[in-house]
Amino acid sequence: MQQTKNLSVYNVNPEVILAKGLDAMTKSCEALTAQNERLNKDIENLKKKIDMLQDRLLSNAEERE
Repeated sequence: MQQTKNLSVYNVNPEVILAKGLDAMTKSCEALTAQNERLNKDIENLKKKIDMLQDRLLSNAEERE
């Protein structure tokens, strides 16, 4: 009985296997693209925060003088 189940795996149409693989790769690519966009937004926000903190640091240093 185990052999018939294994044989049915090998009887799958190669186009079906390729289509499923392509679908999986497409989903992975979309997920990575979305994550990349989020990371780029985070980077921009962190750059703005760095600029703000540097300005604050400079203004604090000037006040102490």
